[in-house]
Amino acid sequence: MNGELSGGTNGVMNETKPGPEEPINGEKTGEMKEPHTYYGIRKPEPMHFETADIVLAFGMLIIGFLYWNLIRIDSLGLGVTLFAAVLWGAASVYFRISGIKQTRAGLLASGVFLLSAVNFVLFDITLIKGLNFIFISLAFVFWVLVTAGKRLEEKISLYAISDMFYQLLVIPFTNFSGCFSGIRQVFAKSKRGKGVLSGILGILIFLPVLVMVITLLSSADAAFEGIIDHIRFSVSENLFEYLFQIILGLPVACYLYGMLYGNRYQRNTGNVTLESVNKNLDFFRFAPGVTVYSAMTALNLIYLVFFLAQASYLFSAFEGSLPQTMTYAEYARRGFFELCAVSAINLAVIAGAHLIAKRDRVKVLRGETIALCIFTIALLATAMSKMGMYISYYGLTQLRVYTSWFMVLLLAFFIIILLRQFKSFQGTQAALVSFLILFMVLCYGNIDGLIAKYNIERYQAGTLESVDLESMSYLSDAAVPELYRLYQETEDEGFKKDIKAAILGNLYEEHSGSVAAVSFRDFNLQSYQADAIRNTLTEAGAN
Repeated sequence: MNGELSGGTNGVMNETKPGPEEPINGEKTGEMKEPHTYYGIRKPEPMHFETADIVLAFGMLIIGFLYWNLIRIDSLGLGVTLFAAVLWGAASVYFRISGIKQTRAGLLASGVFLLSAVNFVLFDITLIKGLNFIFISLAFVFWVLVTAGKRLEEKISLYAISDMFYQLLVIPFTNFSGCFSGIRQVFAKSKRGKGVLSGILGILIFLPVLVMVITLLSSADAAFEGIIDHIRFSVSENLFEYLFQIILGLPVACYLYGMLYGNRYQRNTGNVTLESVNKNLDFFRFAPGVTVYSAMTALNLIYLVFFLAQASYLFSAFEGSLPQTMTYAEYARRGFFELCAVSAINLAVIAGAHLIAKRDRVKVLRGETIALCIFTIALLATAMSKMGMYISYYGLTQLRVYTSWFMVLLLAFFIIILLRQFKSFQGTQAALVSFLILFMVLCYGNIDGLIAKYNIERYQAGTLESVDLESMSYLSDAAVPELYRLYQETEDEGFKKDIKAAILGNLYEEHSGSVAAVSFRDFNLQSYQADAIRNTLTEAGAN
């Protein structure tokens, strides 16, 4: 992180070149003029549309509708996978027709995106699916960025933050009107076509107001309410839902179209270069080096005193022994989350120090970073040892697994930062790869099934006192097969009855507020298997 964000060669991200018959900046002469910019963004250029652009515009209206029709936020099942496949397929065909070929980096990004999409149809863990939904949205944007070749650097570096900012906010919204402009090309050929298009748009835009007025009038007059009820009975009950989804899908369509169209034609992609980004970063380097180094030195001294004062207490976890007068639960819990929080704060301190410190004494900053990394790695190792001891005596829970995962991620980051101080390598790429591997492990690790299996096997082996059915009731349908296996193997009729009640109680839905699958959009394999087990138990009980 010394000097520039990356040691790569400088290059222009968004240099717009006119076509062979396109005048520069609207001039008819051969004179070259500097394009007008506003806050680093080029003055909007006229849009022109080929057949592929117009087809994409109509296609994006369908995709915008599918976004709301297929994706159910309360379930995030097969619908997300189907939508991701349709969106990726449409974008791939559009880029291919436009002459934009997939690079090796683009294929890798596609693989990560599709691997993330498949997860929704396989697993049933709400938290992980929610995180994965955010991840897959960013993964698609990154795929577009890589495929269109709009990166500041070909390699992965911190400049990707600037790239993603433009892909997420600048390009889609500065080309937001492109979808309707492309559609208008079809209807603009005749006066009648313009009138039809204007009428359709007027109805769609004004429809929410009409629905609101109709609802209020229905509440005010019984006769009018009867007429509306008769109309609703005569028309498909899903029609109004579809119309609502079409309206909500319009901004989604415009956003996605603006991103794809803007990247194809490099329209309003900005004129950001490596030099301009580095110049902006210099603005943040306002703090004198001595100020930053003094603060980091004070922080490192505090950690040194902390470790010296608490050495025997902290590191007893490595030996598996307990301080006197403390139980395993008290020892493992005390200060555990505080140590995790301090580690995360240290990561922010290192990033902030490298961002705001003036580069007058780089070696001092490197030394302070090394010391802070070493102390943080020691804190994380201590916290992980405490967690290991806690799990060995009390089993697994979701919180313990997720916290352990987060600690491993922080540990990987700090090791990379530490090594980066001694040897120059692509640290950002190493951090990104580490995150991707760990995130995929989290998504495909079947966490809830693993928790249930671990605790049940420990219980059957006699190393865990009991199986906490109450805590397992907060797990997803992934835990049902393991509970069913325990149900089949146990001979205690009372315990067997409790397990059966827990399984038939729809564990996940009852405690987490999730709803059972009601359509193909909500389908996932784990819920399907759990429902099959419940049906088996129900039929057996009936007999």
